[in-house]
Amino acid sequence: MVRTLKPDVAEETARILFLTYGQDAVQMAVLRCAELKDAGDKAGLRSWKKILISVRALAAANLKQSDVIN
Repeated sequence: MVRTLKPDVAEETARILFLTYGQDAVQMAVLRCAELKDAGDKAGLRSWKKILISVRALAAANLKQSDVIN
C-alpha cells in the first residue's frame, strides 16, 4: 500500500489565489480575513490567517524570482 500525502488545504488555496490574482492575492486574503473577523467566524478566520501566511510567502518568493530573472 502506497501512502500519499494530502496537500495542505491552506497552501493549495493560497497557490490558487496567487495564480488567479498575482500580487493582489495578498490584499484579497487580507480582505477575507477582515470579513470573517467582522462576522465573528473564528474558525474561518483561523483558516484564512493560514492562507494569508502562505500567500505572503508566495508573493515574497515571486518578487525574489522576478528580481533574478530581470
